[in-house]
Amino acid sequence: PECVLAREAEICYVSVAMVTDYDVWAEKPVSTQEIVETMHRNVENFRRLIMEAIPEIPRERTCKCGEALKEALI
Repeated sequence: PECVLAREAEICYVSVAMVTDYDVWAEKPVSTQEIVETMHRNVENFRRLIMEAIPEIPRERTCKCGEALKEALI
């Protein structure tokens, strides 16, 4: 997975998931149109998230991601 590769590369990593289909075990199935509409809303939400999150990333890291391999077990 990408998180393992990010760790090996000593880079910070975050994942964002977008749920589009809530009909598991629901009485009424979700239509393709509803899924597409949900995906469009999710894309807009993701864009807002990115635009708000990027300015919050510090120029200098204080996390330990850049030193991940120093304590790696082989």
